[in-house]
Amino acid sequence: MRQREVPSMNVAKALATIAGAAVAFGVVGTGIGVFLGKMAPSFLRYAVRAGGDATLEPMELGIGLGLTNGLTWGMVTGMVVVAILTWKEVRRAKHESASHP
Repeated sequence: MRQREVPSMNVAKALATIAGAAVAFGVVGTGIGVFLGKMAPSFLRYAVRAGGDATLEPMELGIGLGLTNGLTWGMVTGMVVVAILTWKEVRRAKHESASHP
């Protein structure tokens, strides 16, 4: 029984994985920020310790914090996924080369 070949990770796939995760997490983070800005504006004021600053716009703050945190965590998650897949691929290649001299 022949094993199915798994496509290898290359630079384009790695960048697409990282960018895709960053965009997805950024969208989710922005959505959470909008929700918090609308439903719990005092939480955002407390989170940045602005106190009674009347110039603070909770919705804008929520969008900004949600987007930047989402993008950051998305990139980190994408890099971890790429690292794990690449490590798995390298191990499999070493195992195959050792078993087929």
